[in-house]
Amino acid sequence: MVLPIIVGIGITVLAVTVKSAIVATTKLRRIPLATIAELNGITLGTGRFSSSITHNPLRSQFLKYPGGFGEKMTEREALELFNISGDDIMNLNRDLLRKRHRQCMMKNHPDRGGSPYLAMKINEAKDVLDKSYMFKK
Repeated sequence: MVLPIIVGIGITVLAVTVKSAIVATTKLRRIPLATIAELNGITLGTGRFSSSITHNPLRSQFLKYPGGFGEKMTEREALELFNISGDDIMNLNRDLLRKRHRQCMMKNHPDRGGSPYLAMKINEAKDVLDKSYMFKK
């Protein structure tokens, strides 16, 4: 008689826990990059990342806009991320993209203390530009 009650309570607790985890994950994905930086003690100044913690190497000259990323990487975001504009867009080729990607990854790679999220976004930006119509054939 007691066993079904205990099983019912256990299933209810499990369901509430799973639902809470799903809600928390959904909310976490919506947090902008600026808020994440602020929570980690990183200040965003003059459009570039500048750390208030001296040992944090999350400083990059390529991340010029203070806002976060959209849900899906656009070509505009990818170009801004790699600091490609004007004449660079007209002469965009695989070598230039490879060079800019490498420079950006060197400064933000997780093995060197950078953010895994930024490294993922940098790779996503490279993939978006690789498939772009802007490449000079």
